[in-house]
Amino acid sequence: MRPLPTPPRTIAVPALAILTAASCAVTGPARAQAVPAPASATELTLSATGTVHAPPDRLTATLFAEATAPAVSTAQARVNALIRQATDAAGAAGGLVVVTDSYSVQRDDTPRPPQWTARQSLRLTGGDGAKLLDLVGRLQARGLALSGLDWSLSPDRRTALVQQAEAEALKAVRQRAASAATTLGLTVGTIRSVTLEDRGMPRPMPMMMMAARAALPPTAPPEEQDVTASATATVVLRP
Repeated sequence: MRPLPTPPRTIAVPALAILTAASCAVTGPARAQAVPAPASATELTLSATGTVHAPPDRLTATLFAEATAPAVSTAQARVNALIRQATDAAGAAGGLVVVTDSYSVQRDDTPRPPQWTARQSLRLTGGDGAKLLDLVGRLQARGLALSGLDWSLSPDRRTALVQQAEAEALKAVRQRAASAATTLGLTVGTIRSVTLEDRGMPRPMPMMMMAARAALPPTAPPEEQDVTASATATVVLRP
């Protein structure tokens, strides 16, 4: 009886031996190959904020002209004359943005004869607070009333401050990433993504309202405003 044939055997070859053999078979110039990120790399996502403080550079004064008369045309004519005088004075002062709005007419039947009240608002905005406040004082002396003073940031000024706040936020992100890496016994590798976000427009800062037809120009010292931005980053930590 013939012996049965021996079945073929599968011999496991260590991966290192295969890699060595393949390396030895390569001839010619060396070829660069992409090296994948090590499996032990750790991704860390964190956020931070940056805030800068700066005084506002734009003042807005809101005034209104009001007149009451038995005839609606008389009340309107008086208001129109006051607003015209105010806009002419603002134009002569220069450097101001003038906006007229909120025109209203109401009838009061309580007195006899009935009375009509006309009213219109006027907003003056400028970067020279002292000049604007002086103008407001003169307009009050002419019969206009002051209803509000608001300091704010001009668009250009705010853009520059947002950029500063973003830079502070990015610095804070880097510091947090470095601290986390040290705590975990790792090192900061690459940054996969970064998101910057403006935390909103600072609200105008209202000043104390002055009495209507005040004898002296109002005062409105500017106070610093905060501009805040946030940064979110995904950082790769390596051993």
